[in-house]
Amino acid sequence: MVTPYLNRDESIILTTHNVNFNSIVAELILTNQRLIIFDTLHAQFRYQTIPLTTIETVIAREDAPGNPIMYLSISPVTPDSAPQSKEFTFLLQSGGERKQECDAWIKQLKEQIASIRQQKILAARPSPYEETDIIFDETKTTIIEPVHQDSTPREIRPEPYESTVSLPSIISGVDAGSASELPDSAPVSTGSDDQVPQAEEAQKEPLSSRSPPPPASPDKPKLIVLTAIIIIIILAIVGGVYMYSTMSGGTPVEPAPLITPAMTSAATTIQTPAVQQTSSPQITVVPTAQTTLMIPEKGVWVRIYYIGNFTGRVGTSGDIKQVNASGEHFYQLPITEGFVEASVQKQDGSGNVLTIEVYQNGKMVARSSKATPGATVDLRIELKKG
Repeated sequence: MVTPYLNRDESIILTTHNVNFNSIVAELILTNQRLIIFDTLHAQFRYQTIPLTTIETVIAREDAPGNPIMYLSISPVTPDSAPQSKEFTFLLQSGGERKQECDAWIKQLKEQIASIRQQKILAARPSPYEETDIIFDETKTTIIEPVHQDSTPREIRPEPYESTVSLPSIISGVDAGSASELPDSAPVSTGSDDQVPQAEEAQKEPLSSRSPPPPASPDKPKLIVLTAIIIIIILAIVGGVYMYSTMSGGTPVEPAPLITPAMTSAATTIQTPAVQQTSSPQITVVPTAQTTLMIPEKGVWVRIYYIGNFTGRVGTSGDIKQVNASGEHFYQLPITEGFVEASVQKQDGSGNVLTIEVYQNGKMVARSSKATPGATVDLRIELKKG
């Protein structure tokens, strides 16, 4: 027997022997990553492996002689192909059954498949967000000194000056970490001491008030004068009208209130055309002719019906025939009494119904059907001579 090489993170969980797989007696090894199959009678053949990630379902079954079966549904190789099925029959041994051993294998196999799927889910989750420090470029600061009206602009150069008053650096866009790179005190001109209180008042004012006001537009005085002239003209007209109404003895004319027209929505009437009632013609339902199933009147027959493809075996004890077809088929058995056995499996993943029926002398004596994707229908019945 060829011993497989295990991966570093792979460990053996279960082993067993005397298992029928595809008409050969094999040994099984279950690890935390795959299922390994050996051919005990032909040691020169290479072992087969089934990764646990490809196994979709695990089902416990039992064949006609009573041997426990571990049924596996394998995911298709391509999206268009149907899922594959694998059956492992635990052959009965002298001195006891192997049902408990088969159940233990199914339990361990399900646990390992669930563990692998959980690891895939955890690996697919995004890693938690990690905050990173953002480094900004240091902003160059500009110090602007207010310019007096009676003086001309001049360039200010920092000169060494010792003073007990230090102005804190209030700079927008620079964090506290870069404050250590700034000079300890702002440059102060060597003027009179009257400028020191002005610097203290500048500390209390907000940053927005320290910027110089924008220069006035040259057209602003002209606009003010024009507005004042228009107001004076309006007042003169109103005063003249009031004086004229007073001198003529009439009641003073009050300015008419400004009336804002209300926006009203006009209701539009849509006339509904009269519906002419017409007599509907009477419809006579003609029943469709139902197809009559032709059942042979004599002998024992097995009927298998499925829209897709199916494979399996049909026959009696000691005379089993393999079947592989689609649609509806009748199989005649050369017996008048005894046991009839049939086991047929669907070859696709559809939900159509697979049906097996047994007829004896034109009368149905047994029937079994399933619609589960990839299902296998088993039927075994004993016929008595009629």
